[in-house]
Amino acid sequence: MNRTFMIYILAAIISFSAITAITMQPISVSAQTQPAQQQPQTPAQVQPLAISPSCGQVITQNVVLTSNLNCAETDGLIVNAGDIVIDLNGHTISGPDIDSDTQTSSKVGIMIPNVNNVVVQDGTIEGFQAGVLMTGSQNVEVKGMVIKNNQIGLFSTGASIVNAHLSIIMNNQIGIAGHSTQQSTFEDNIIFQNTLAGITLVNSDNSVITLNSITESGNGLYIDNQSNQNNINFNNVLLNTIDVNNANGLPVNTNGNTYDQNNCMTANPSGICIGK
Repeated sequence: MNRTFMIYILAAIISFSAITAITMQPISVSAQTQPAQQQPQTPAQVQPLAISPSCGQVITQNVVLTSNLNCAETDGLIVNAGDIVIDLNGHTISGPDIDSDTQTSSKVGIMIPNVNNVVVQDGTIEGFQAGVLMTGSQNVEVKGMVIKNNQIGLFSTGASIVNAHLSIIMNNQIGIAGHSTQQSTFEDNIIFQNTLAGITLVNSDNSVITLNSITESGNGLYIDNQSNQNNINFNNVLLNTIDVNNANGLPVNTNGNTYDQNNCMTANPSGICIGK
């Protein structure tokens, strides 16, 4: 991903959100890697193999972590094959920002570029520019994760069919950011204390955001004016500066987004919360 493209993406997210800008650096994919063993490709639904990778490794087969990874100078894992499971097995991947007061890392916890059918499950990712980055990929599932203390927790760009559920996403600058992403599903997550926004969609269509708890953030949920036909329902969105923000007050029938049975108190435009 080149510098211009990353800066454009981040600028779009923050400018559409009308919230304080953050300084981000281009994501590097040049981390040192280890050659992957030649193994027959295993479908994602099969139990992952008990192989634990190291920091910066290119992943081409199913893996299970057997210990924590402290990636102080590299990306965490770089996925370079489809139809695989990355099972953190209760362990943590920590990045360069984990002990830093200022979040300036350009590294990624798990990078999923242009591959399909990937599952990331059951562990913690913290201290990166992006906890999980999905770019140009299709059918990515993130489940049972704790994503915390990153600049962006989950970041999808140019991706489709992204499913994040049953996860805790906390203390990031942005919890979940979707840019030019189609058919996302964010369901049954606890999303709180993300400085700028809990969930942000920019130029993203046909997403389902349901049954999440989104609290104590800047914008709890922000959807920009280029995002259409998104369904937002049955979420608890409370104690944010603005709980639900549809394109800074754009009428919802303009971009076809639907808001139904969301428990929230502050909304822009008004009238899309059941609490007020």
